[in-house]
Amino acid sequence: MINYTRAILWLFFHFIPFYPVVSQQLDEIINTSRLGKGDAVGEHPRGLIRKQEVPAIRARATTGQFAVVMEKIRHEEESLSKTISESEEIVAQHIAELVANQSYLFLLTGENSWADKAYANLTTLFKDTLIVNNPVSRGLTRAAVLQKMAYSYDFCYEGWTQDQRNLVNQQIYKLIYATSANMGYDANYSLVSNWMGVRWGSVLFASLVWDSPGNNPRSLVQPLLWDAQKRLSDHLAQNIYPEGWSAESIGYHIYNWSFVGPALIAFQNQQGTTSPAAIHALAPQLEYAVKGIASAALSIRTGADKVGMKPDLSDDGLNLGEGLFSMALRLYPPAQIPSIKWMHDYLSEATLYSLLYYPDTVSAENPALADWLNHADSGQGVVTFRNRFADADDIVAVFNTSENRVAGHKGPDVNTFRIIGLGVPWIIGGGRTNLVAGQSNLFPGVVSSSDKGDMKAEGELLYHTFYGDGSGEAVGRGSSTGVLNHRRKWMADFSEDTGAAAVFVVADSSENGKIWRINTPEFVKIASGSGTFTLTAPNGASLTAHFFSEDGPVTVSSGLLRYGGETVRLNSGIQYKGAQYAFSNYIDLHMEKNLLVVMTLQPKNEKHPVPQWDKKSGNITITNKTYHGFTRVY
Repeated sequence: MINYTRAILWLFFHFIPFYPVVSQQLDEIINTSRLGKGDAVGEHPRGLIRKQEVPAIRARATTGQFAVVMEKIRHEEESLSKTISESEEIVAQHIAELVANQSYLFLLTGENSWADKAYANLTTLFKDTLIVNNPVSRGLTRAAVLQKMAYSYDFCYEGWTQDQRNLVNQQIYKLIYATSANMGYDANYSLVSNWMGVRWGSVLFASLVWDSPGNNPRSLVQPLLWDAQKRLSDHLAQNIYPEGWSAESIGYHIYNWSFVGPALIAFQNQQGTTSPAAIHALAPQLEYAVKGIASAALSIRTGADKVGMKPDLSDDGLNLGEGLFSMALRLYPPAQIPSIKWMHDYLSEATLYSLLYYPDTVSAENPALADWLNHADSGQGVVTFRNRFADADDIVAVFNTSENRVAGHKGPDVNTFRIIGLGVPWIIGGGRTNLVAGQSNLFPGVVSSSDKGDMKAEGELLYHTFYGDGSGEAVGRGSSTGVLNHRRKWMADFSEDTGAAAVFVVADSSENGKIWRINTPEFVKIASGSGTFTLTAPNGASLTAHFFSEDGPVTVSSGLLRYGGETVRLNSGIQYKGAQYAFSNYIDLHMEKNLLVVMTLQPKNEKHPVPQWDKKSGNITITNKTYHGFTRVY
């Protein structure tokens, strides 16, 4: 078996000293007849948009909601300019982001000063030895720089002289070549990993906007273009399950999409076709992905100007990120566009892609009308339950069995659940970590903050059904926390018969379950009583849990955990309504083998109905509603 770590280290220490030589060789290649003599000539833009679209885009850029996008781009450009001017070192990614924003402003205004600024900053970027001129630099950063350089070339082409175009075009080829060859140190070369989507997405996009000097028909980019197209398609076939769910979780899907989406759009433009041609050609399973993400996405404000929260499955965070729905407007089937437009507006997306693709002539339609309240994916073993699409008080619950564990991102979340609703993340996971303490799940004993999950463990979704109003139930089995024969029955009910905004039932059976744990953000207050505990959020909404067991007394304890465990890099904590929280609360129910927990969710000042459980029949009654079949053996 190959020792990949040793191989990468060997490459790092033996090859990096020679990267200036390799870079020089690439310079020689692109200046010889092998690439073709003459100028880099082509019609631009052609990547994200076509040339004929530019006048209409410039006309709308300063009107209505699009003026907000323009203002965001200007603000970002100013902020990056300030950061770079105050820095004593070249940070390639910062300069690339600045160049991209300046190229957006040239596209949107037609003012040549923006193209001039972009070019001046590119000449600085070309001198960078850490990323740009290092063929084994960290691949995620290099791919991001390549993508932004390609954006700038495509958008600023009309504002540059031919000599300027030629130089940028040459430098883009160097990065296409290096990125196609490798993803540098720390790379995850598993085909399923988002690293590969980032890699091949950036190469495909850049190759599609690159111009062969002198229009040489035997361009050196053609084999790289063909390879990127094939590799990206192969990656997406494994990264996205047939029913649309990402093998690495929602957050990694959206990060990956920031490279995959533009590549698909450029591919579609090159083919001269319309949506969903690129999806059907390169990744047909993507057709269901937006529905799956929409069913779990909520318009809860996380930062000062950021809206969007989602369940933190795998080793992912709670932030939704933006750009998915605005790019989807260009790529998805016409039948989905009304629902996608509604989600775009609901989440207040305001990106460059919003300005480029927002369809004024299509009416938004509530996704509930398209049957988006529920989503199930048998590849992941995940089921989503949602009460409505309306506002920040929507309620979403996700039951997840993690049927397929992929290399890279596989947090210990087998047979677990998440609840977000009434503007609050109530039951969450551990964030970006493989430690189990932050998981809301069943454990075989006292939970240590340093315990890692079983990364090989896989669960199984045994059964699920939906009731038509977003409610439903599911049964799963499996454990990544060491519980033997863990079987979990889950139910979500949004009907009006219970007197609660939502009812959730979790029925667990096992051979050795000892600790039933949930985690909730540190800003949620905890109060416990006899056979119950209540969580109360800053907005006054509350979640009350009643628990029942035939196997002995159940006691409650609680404490604090760092969200994200020991992860430091890229761990932003829990971002919520403009503040950042480093910790979550855990609530432990100390039990034996089997436990039934009934949770009710209510807005501020609303009383919680009290559930009754009949041990003999297994029936649970809440107000005017009875649930059957919750006996001791589930």
